[in-house]
Amino acid sequence: MVEISFWLIENGFSVVIAACDTFHAGAVERLRTHTRRLNALHPLESHGRRTMVQLYEKGYGKDAAGITAEAISYGRWKSTVGRCPRNKGFGVVLVDTAGRMQDNAPLMTALAKLIAVNAPDLVLFVGEALVGNEAVDQLVKFNKALADHFMAQTPRLIDGIVLTKFDTIDDKVGAAISMTYITSKPIVFVGTGQTYCDLRSLNTKAVVTALMKA
Repeated sequence: MVEISFWLIENGFSVVIAACDTFHAGAVERLRTHTRRLNALHPLESHGRRTMVQLYEKGYGKDAAGITAEAISYGRWKSTVGRCPRNKGFGVVLVDTAGRMQDNAPLMTALAKLIAVNAPDLVLFVGEALVGNEAVDQLVKFNKALADHFMAQTPRLIDGIVLTKFDTIDDKVGAAISMTYITSKPIVFVGTGQTYCDLRSLNTKAVVTALMKA
C-alpha cells in the first residue's frame, strides 16, 4: 500500500489512504507513521504548497465499506473547497484492507460488501511471490470466495495482481505466469525490497530469460 502511494506521488498524483483495516491491532497506527514519512519525503515546498498524501481514518471496529465511501467523498470534497493549493482535490483514493484468508467468511463478506458499495476503479490482489504455486491456489480460491460472498448476480472480482518479495525467487517465476494465465489479469507491480522505492513493473523479458534458464 505505502509503496504504491510512493509510486503515485512520484508520478504526480496526490493520494488519500483510507485506513480500512479496522480488524488488526496497529494497522491504523502503521499507516499514520508511513503517511508522515511520505509527506516528509515530499514537502509542501516541492509541490506548490500542496499536501501529497493524507490518511483518512476512523479507528477500529468500524464498517470498512462505510469508511471507504467517506474517504472517496472526502477526496472529492477537497477539490471544491476554496482556492488554496492545499485544498486541491486528491487524484487517487487507496483503500488499505485487512489481509485475509479466503476461508474467513466474515472478512470475505466485508470485502465483497466494500467492493459492491463503492465500485472501485481497480481491485488489486496482493500476494507473496515467495510461496510459489501456493500463491496460484490461494488466488483462485480467493476469487471464488469473493464471488460466493458477493451480493449481486454479477460479482466483481480482482482486476490485477501485486506480487511482493519478487526479489527472493531467483528463476522460479513460473507461478507468476500461472497467476496471470489462470485469472487473465495482469501483474501490475512486483515488490523487490523493503523500501518505498522497491516497486517495479514486471519485466517480461527478464521473466522469459529466467524461464529459459530454469
